[in-house]
Amino acid sequence: MSSQPTIKYEPFGVAPNGEEIQLYTLEIPGIIKASVMNYGATLTHLYVPDRHGKMEDIVLGFDDFEGYLSEDYQENYCYLGSTIGRIGGRIKGNQFDLEGISYKLEPNQGSTHLHGGKHGWDRKVWKAKLIENEKILGIEFSLISPEGEENYPGNIKMQVIYMISFDGDLTLEYHGKTDKTTILNPTNHSYFNLSGDFSKDILNHQLQIAAKHFLPVDDKSFPTGELKSVGNTPFDFLEEKEIGKSLEQNDRQLKYGNGIDHSFALDIHEDCLSLYEPKSGRALKLSTTEPGVQIYTSNYLDGSIKGKNETSYKKNAAICLETQHFPDSINQKAFPSVVLRPEEDFFSKTTFKFSTR
Repeated sequence: MSSQPTIKYEPFGVAPNGEEIQLYTLEIPGIIKASVMNYGATLTHLYVPDRHGKMEDIVLGFDDFEGYLSEDYQENYCYLGSTIGRIGGRIKGNQFDLEGISYKLEPNQGSTHLHGGKHGWDRKVWKAKLIENEKILGIEFSLISPEGEENYPGNIKMQVIYMISFDGDLTLEYHGKTDKTTILNPTNHSYFNLSGDFSKDILNHQLQIAAKHFLPVDDKSFPTGELKSVGNTPFDFLEEKEIGKSLEQNDRQLKYGNGIDHSFALDIHEDCLSLYEPKSGRALKLSTTEPGVQIYTSNYLDGSIKGKNETSYKKNAAICLETQHFPDSINQKAFPSVVLRPEEDFFSKTTFKFSTR
């Protein structure tokens, strides 16, 4: 087997609009291997070694493109590995005011506008460009999001870059530019299970987050606008703790989300979160430029989706680590702003550092 870093691409399927879908694989043998497709700028596979050097896939997805279009998946759609935009999370009332104009958005999850709507970036075919130099291998995906799509203002030119390094890191960068004042809060919706066995849950995973505060939600999962101390709550991950220990607590906030589906206000940006799976020894540390991370313990997976190797994806089969500004920020003036103006450049960066213990 070659030890040389490689970028490969191959046909993966055909999108509903007839465009060809390509699968791009970035590999540094024995260290990291990531596959991404231009449909939704989606991370489909991510292989990293366990403590014995065994490479296994640690993100939920499908073996082939047809899985992403399947009826079961569309009926239980959960954004597996997708790029989310223009706005991650829910927008209360499906509307916002910007520079004296009120914008009404279309609902796509019941009565709620979620993750950019029915025609979000997770369903777009992106243009792709390969990046290769002495330090990194990468794929740059680009997209023009036209004014009026989902009723958002402004034409946005967007780039999402996936990069792997020779240290075994996976980095995601987001670059955006608008020609009219708008709102922008993209993220990635990958589902991690560090065991490499998607038939097992992540309740034994140990999570630590440098966040003294989290964002409580109401019974519709909208942030209340409050930043609440994590002390004496299931959301206290200041010290490393098994996820299952939190989920077993009797707490109203857990009932609202059917588990953890909450944003954490990060106190630091570098190594602000760690996740560890004891049996495999796999660990990750996360760094981000973003003020928050939305933690989602795959609370609504119910076994109806059959993914890789025909595995049924069940409740708590994985954990999402969605780095972003806080949900519904445009309607919460105390939250960091998600407004982007023409004279500004949008930039966001998140790095996952993989290791073993």
